Amino acid sequence: MKKIITLLIMLVLLLSSTVTVFAADGKVTYSGNAGNFVFEPGSEHSLTDLFPNFKGVMPGDTLTQKITVKNNADNKVKVKIYIRSLGAHEDSVEFLSQLGLKVQKSEENEMAYMFDAAVNETAQLTDWVCLGTLYSGGEVNLDVTLSVPVELDNEYQNKIGLLDWEFMVEELPIEESDPNPPQTGDNSNITLCLTLMLCCVATIIIILLWRRNDKEQEKINAKH
Repeated sequence: MKKIITLLIMLVLLLSSTVTVFAADGKVTYSGNAGNFVFEPGSEHSLTDLFPNFKGVMPGDTLTQKITVKNNADNKVKVKIYIRSLGAHEDSVEFLSQLGLKVQKSEENEMAYMFDAAVNETAQLTDWVCLGTLYSGGEVNLDVTLSVPVELDNEYQNKIGLLDWEFMVEELPIEESDPNPPQTGDNSNITLCLTLMLCCVATIIIILLWRRNDKEQEKINAKH
């Protein structure tokens, strides 16, 4: 069991004169290298910032962010990836308590939320929640929705909120009982064997043709 903590920063610039529009997805990739995760896209505020869409927002906004969690580890293992919330930083609690956050798996029913509370709370993510069992190349997508009340006070203008999420991974071996387990062996030996078999077959055919030609030539010589 290995785990790694990431600091996710949600930057909210309220009542600003300009609004920047983002269209990037957040990505959490398990690399399988000593239990490491890679977080993208990051920002000037944090290398592990997963929320490029939650910037420059205005009161009354409802913004969405897609986060893709992927297993990019060796194909000889499957992994279970978990998530939990550690809540807001102490100096962000008052601000983030004004905002609402919803988190759900993309493939789940519209009302099946993993998290539905004020941003500063841990709520349904207080304890570890399994996002799924992923084989190499497998992924699960999260849809995150941020709601900003229209009546939010001007005192929060240009405010920055910091929120901690934690990810944990459990590596498990591939088993024969797994549904459609991926190929885990080295196929180079199989390719070599097939190549040798084809060469042998080709050699046998050549020898048979050569003997046949010899016999036909002997018959021709006998007639003469």
